[in-house]
Amino acid sequence: MFQCTACKKTFPKWVGKCPNCGEWNTLEDYTPPAQSNRVRIQGNIQTGEKILSSSSSLPSRIISASWELDGVLGGGMTPGSLILLSGEPGIGKSTLSLQMAEWYGKHEKRVLYISGEENIIQISDRAQRLAVSANTIDILTTNLFEDIVATIEWGDAEIIIIDSISVLSSNLLEGAIGSIAQIRTMTEVFMSLAKRLEKSILLIGHITKDGSISGPKSLEHLVDVVLFLEGTRTEAYRILRSLKNRFWSTDTVGLFRMTEEWLIDLPNPGFEFIDTENSRLSGSALSFTIEGNRPILIEIEALTTYTKFGYPKRSSRGISTGKLDLLIAVISKFTDMKLDNYDIYMNIGRGIQVSEPGIDLACIASIMSSRSNTAFGQAIWLWEVSLTGVVKNIFMLERRLAEAKKLGFQKIVIPSQYTGKIPAGVNVVRIGHITELRKVLQELG
Repeated sequence: MFQCTACKKTFPKWVGKCPNCGEWNTLEDYTPPAQSNRVRIQGNIQTGEKILSSSSSLPSRIISASWELDGVLGGGMTPGSLILLSGEPGIGKSTLSLQMAEWYGKHEKRVLYISGEENIIQISDRAQRLAVSANTIDILTTNLFEDIVATIEWGDAEIIIIDSISVLSSNLLEGAIGSIAQIRTMTEVFMSLAKRLEKSILLIGHITKDGSISGPKSLEHLVDVVLFLEGTRTEAYRILRSLKNRFWSTDTVGLFRMTEEWLIDLPNPGFEFIDTENSRLSGSALSFTIEGNRPILIEIEALTTYTKFGYPKRSSRGISTGKLDLLIAVISKFTDMKLDNYDIYMNIGRGIQVSEPGIDLACIASIMSSRSNTAFGQAIWLWEVSLTGVVKNIFMLERRLAEAKKLGFQKIVIPSQYTGKIPAGVNVVRIGHITELRKVLQELG
């Protein structure tokens, strides 16, 4: 190493002019002092605590006026928790957060709503449209991080909603607005405030173009709860998922319907996601998918047309095209229905996206229904099909059967290997292999 005798700055190689102070011929050979690899760590001895033996010793949850929201959070918001809410642009994050302020305000909780993106006129206009009238809600329009921290520190609000973490700026932190360094440091400060003051803080986060939450990945590790709001702009429903929850399981989802005014709970979706008239038409099949731990009735639509070109077209919406190709291959291999010269289009009603295998049979049934121009009526199809044509059991089949019984369905096709409980009054058809399906379709048709 070389050290400047004027400014004591060290450099890895010799130069005539010191880059730091500008003096000439001041760099001399320099050997840094040897450092020991052993690090002396000093600290204070701490005393451990025993696990609380009674649930009454734990802090009580903060209840809102929404059963769906409380269900996703595990019975209510935990005091002192830091929550991250994210979702697609325009999906309704700000609407949901303002309604959350109203829901908690109805239970006499002091709520501070902080907006760094909108002014008081814009927020008031949305609040009037949503009929937000709780007098326990205070609005703060600023994006200066230091002012927000001071307001939380000395304010009396029990719940703080910040819209959004990506637009906050600081005079003390390095980096541009929304940079990884700033977002991480701000989140660490908010986490410390929430734990120390036992105030619940909700942060709204943006997402990137690939659908992941904006900011450092460590942001999701820092917070206690990660909520994701999803749906389509062309449909009225919204699904609130819990991707992470330190206080509850993540297998619960909240269902909402977006009305012209606001979001309302949808505790019993029933026939919300299907058109009951379509069951009389060919190419339609009904099934139950699982969202979290809730069975939801969905409709699979298929259309088969004779191809005008040499290579048939396959297109799908709601399931992957690769999944569609796999199911077509199974049909062609194990049944006498050939689809080599047919274009096949598949769609799941209401724009729902499904990746679980429990709807395999419904997809196959809809294709065969369209190809044979036969309607199957009010039948429910529940199972997974393997590449060998074997019909497999599916996850939470008993709960799906119970929901089908509740909605009044009497014809249900299930795997023959299922040994669980069958609801009374339900006509169950068992199938062990795909080769048995054509006979069942003829009976139902």
